[in-house]
Amino acid sequence: MAAPDDTPDFLAKPAAPSSDAETQPFPATPVPPSGGPSGPGPEPTTPYTQHVHHEPAQPPYAPYAPYAPVPGMPGYPFAQPHGGANVAMGLGIASLVCAVTTPFFCFTMVGVLCGPFAIVLGARARGDMSREPGRYSNEGAAMAGLVTGIIGTVLGLAMIALVVLFLGAVFGGLGALS
Repeated sequence: MAAPDDTPDFLAKPAAPSSDAETQPFPATPVPPSGGPSGPGPEPTTPYTQHVHHEPAQPPYAPYAPYAPVPGMPGYPFAQPHGGANVAMGLGIASLVCAVTTPFFCFTMVGVLCGPFAIVLGARARGDMSREPGRYSNEGAAMAGLVTGIIGTVLGLAMIALVVLFLGAVFGGLGALS
């Protein structure tokens, strides 16, 4: 014969409780009558009672002074690139490249003509940026256009002087031979 099985049957209906104490998860505490000779009694304490703390409300935060708008922050437009600064930098680089490549190619006049325009546009862009700080974002491009325009113009003029001296020496020497 088989031994009785001690494992519980989970699908079976639960048995009815035998007493009232088994249905209460916590025993009820007696509530004393309020308003007796000793005054009002304490509040009943059960596990389901919420304890309300009556503390004063937190004072509101002190008002603060608004900060000045910062470029690029809400309430202030983003700094825009200055178009003249970018053009000045391009012209300055072109004048520098033309001045350096003069011995190999005949680009000297282009470089000498681009340099002064780069100087003027770079100086104008820097003036606009100093009058309205925070509006333009590419002050470095204006400075680069100004500097490369000056260097390109000086090198271009020096190359023109060298070419004139070289041609004078070549053609002046040929006249002495004839």
